[in-house]
Amino acid sequence: MKPFENIDHWTEKHRLTGIDSLRILLGGILIWKGIAFGSNQYDIPVVTDNGPFDFLSLTLAQYIVIAHLAGGFLILIGLVTRIAILFQIPILVGAVIYTPTAGSHSFYANETLAVFVSLLLIAFLFYGSGAFSADEYLRRHPNG
Repeated sequence: MKPFENIDHWTEKHRLTGIDSLRILLGGILIWKGIAFGSNQYDIPVVTDNGPFDFLSLTLAQYIVIAHLAGGFLILIGLVTRIAILFQIPILVGAVIYTPTAGSHSFYANETLAVFVSLLLIAFLFYGSGAFSADEYLRRHPNG
């Protein structure tokens, strides 16, 4: 029984590393997409002007950039992860719905990436920040 106890102890100690790595990857992808969307002036009209949001195209474009940059950074470091994810979900739902009809000039031209990021967002909405996060650090060190 001793080997199984050692394995169980090791897995409990190391099981969250992979999941936290996925959270960090997710934050990095969102930051990358925010930078790409904000720096490519040709993507903004394609995404916003051809959709049902014509009257809010500039506001929508700014929301996408700010939500991806700020939310991606918060997800990356693991600070208020669930709240940051709530601001990401409407963007990715729109990307999954809108991408098949947008063609190759879409911001999320790869529908697979949009679906993958959406699934990760939903998973981390339930899972939370994880063990290697700013939230966990603040929980363990409440006085500073």
